[in-house]
Amino acid sequence: MNKTTLYATIIAIILMFVSLVSWIVNQTTFAILAANLGLLILAVATLWDNRNHLTH
Repeated sequence: MNKTTLYATIIAIILMFVSLVSWIVNQTTFAILAANLGLLILAVATLWDNRNHLTH
């Protein structure tokens, strides 16, 4: 795992915790947006890191 993927994963995890805290304090719209952005970043980082294995 290279540095870029590691940073993207850390940002995605932070966004997931932000989403959880936002949901707890009843900010549901921001919680949904933060969770979806975190999931999108994590999916893109995973696909980018494994792009060589997808074509074989």
